[in-house]
Amino acid sequence: MNSEILRSPWLLLAVVLGVLGAFLITLFALPVPGWASIVLGVAALVVALIRTRA
Repeated sequence: MNSEILRSPWLLLAVVLGVLGAFLITLFALPVPGWASIVLGVAALVVALIRTRA
């Protein structure tokens, strides 16, 4: 695995969005914004992977 991914701001964004989504789903019972945040986090993770492989 490339260690550059750990320095990527896209990875940080992916982690923040994933945690925010889980927080919204579990504590506030807001499934739609929670899952939207998780999906955006997965998209940011894909962008991070693509940008570090190039």
